[in-house]
Amino acid sequence: MDKRTLTRKVLPGIVFLFALGIELITFPPWDTLSYDGALYIDIARNLAVNPANFTYQGVYVMYRPPLYPYTLSLFYHFVHEPLSQLRVARLVSAVFFALTAVLVYLLTMELFERFVKGILASAFFIFNALAFTMGTRELVHSEFTFFYALAIYLLYTGRKRGSPTRIYLAFVSAGLAILTRYTGLSIIAVFVAYLWLTEYWNWVKKREYIIGFALFLLTLSPWLYLGHLHYGGALKPFEIANRAVTADKPVSVSTFLKWLFKDIGHVLPALVVLGLIRQKQDEKGWLLISWALIGFAMIMTVTHKETRFITFLAPVMGILAVEGVSLIVDGIEKALELAGRPIKPWKKAITIGLALLLLIPVGGNAFVLKERWNITGKYDSHVLRYASEHYPSERLLVSPYLYTMAGFYYPGAKVEMILYRKDVEKKISEGYYDVIIHKDPNTYLNILKSGNYELVKEFYNGKFKIFIRKNLGTN
Repeated sequence: MDKRTLTRKVLPGIVFLFALGIELITFPPWDTLSYDGALYIDIARNLAVNPANFTYQGVYVMYRPPLYPYTLSLFYHFVHEPLSQLRVARLVSAVFFALTAVLVYLLTMELFERFVKGILASAFFIFNALAFTMGTRELVHSEFTFFYALAIYLLYTGRKRGSPTRIYLAFVSAGLAILTRYTGLSIIAVFVAYLWLTEYWNWVKKREYIIGFALFLLTLSPWLYLGHLHYGGALKPFEIANRAVTADKPVSVSTFLKWLFKDIGHVLPALVVLGLIRQKQDEKGWLLISWALIGFAMIMTVTHKETRFITFLAPVMGILAVEGVSLIVDGIEKALELAGRPIKPWKKAITIGLALLLLIPVGGNAFVLKERWNITGKYDSHVLRYASEHYPSERLLVSPYLYTMAGFYYPGAKVEMILYRKDVEKKISEGYYDVIIHKDPNTYLNILKSGNYELVKEFYNGKFKIFIRKNLGTN
């Protein structure tokens, strides 16, 4: 085996270990937990007991995509302590992040056949602030990004190598991407656009794509059946998810872009734009253009947008960023040639040096964003952990934002939200709840005047208050 072949075989492993290692070094502390992340862990616990029990507090929550909770449930058969379950959820994300870094390297090699470009593209992916931050969060984004990128990789290599099997697997991976996050539906638009731009409609007649779409539907079919069973319609989970997002706070495109530049900076987006400009109207160019533009456009159509929603585009952003660096180097080369100072022998070194220089601000934004996320839910976690350790409970009443996190810290407990309704007031008057945890209290319903509860602890200048039933200690 020659040195070049050996290098190509070893590099994917090095990329994986580097990506995984840097995520483990920057692993978030225990006391940062998101509302969505807690919900996924709560669901996964139930799935570990019963694979059909996709519920939280007895309610089917199929508007949430299933694959990440099901992945976690595999480990929750033997991991039961809440904070250990949180670590497992984050390790799962870290592994998918590292696998995606390898995919970026492999796809870049397939596109350009230059391992230096592959390494640099992986580096731009790894230090993309969104991918880097989501790589250790208890959220769907790392797993989603992996299956989305895998589908693109398999489709491209399947066509390039004339392998129907890879094309079949691309459609299976596309189905898994959608089952990881419903916005993954955009991958079908990416597939169709790419195939139409390269083959017009000739691909529709080909057997491998017909079988591919059949496998895609087959991959989705178990979830569609459960939707029919529990929601009264195969497509109901998608409809309810769309309704939930539409009902959330609208975010304009201009506001979203402002947030995006704050999170990832200006250097990476600028390189991506330059990379798009460098693309030709060929197989490679249409793939990257379809992936980037359609994926981004689909997110822009969503009413409620958060920057983390485009994490799945981090792989193509990494590839286009390297292309952007190449465009800058091409410009420098032409300018110096006109001045009679050719740089041909130094072109590779200049490309690497410029890329590494530009990675400094890109990576800086990644560490800043990760630190910002490391305070998410910090105060909530401190309060809920204290409460769970000092006031065991079977029935809790908590402020709405604490709803899923309370379930995380009180496994198996009945958790309800503080809502200004007669039935909640009635339960308070009857002393139904063991513990009540109020965040940002401005009205107390009838907690105090019921005579059933006493205030036992305040946190952060009264921002959080814990009430327990007066006879709780004697029961």
